[in-house]
Amino acid sequence: MHVRGSIVVLGASLLAAVMWAQPATPAQMGSIPDKPEYGTLHLSTRLGSFRTIDGVGRAEFTFSGTVLVSKLKGKVTMSGNVREEYKDEERAVYHGTGRCVVEGEWRAVQWFGRDMNFVWYGKGIARVTGDFDANQETGWYWYDDPTDRMPWPAANSRDVVLPKRGVTDRIPTIRPRSGG
Repeated sequence: MHVRGSIVVLGASLLAAVMWAQPATPAQMGSIPDKPEYGTLHLSTRLGSFRTIDGVGRAEFTFSGTVLVSKLKGKVTMSGNVREEYKDEERAVYHGTGRCVVEGEWRAVQWFGRDMNFVWYGKGIARVTGDFDANQETGWYWYDDPTDRMPWPAANSRDVVLPKRGVTDRIPTIRPRSGG
């Protein structure tokens, strides 16, 4: 009887998680095809910075501050009160308040400033660094479930892998001993 009750609780928990899930919408996916190896990452902070590394997919965010896009094979679209500050063959720097959409593959998309909300559908790494705001919060990140959000670190950085790693991805490999 105890096992059956546990299964019912587990099933109800999984159903609730699916109902509250926040995967990328078709608008957030843009022209990026739906692939099983892709995931959705949400970032939000009032003050801080992030750097996405070796990204693929579509990233969309509103912000105030400075954005650097490096080695993009795709397109970047800025709107709002954002101006291009610098551009060469591999990099572009933008500054202001507005919205940024990056689609394709990139070496890095980097931002620092304030009032940022970000959704990324694809894969790669986001390195986040928070700073305390007036409410003593550093920022939040989550995958599909906004109730399972995690805080940004203060005074250091954290690498957030997209898509979210599963339990089996965290199991370390044990090397055989050499020489007995």
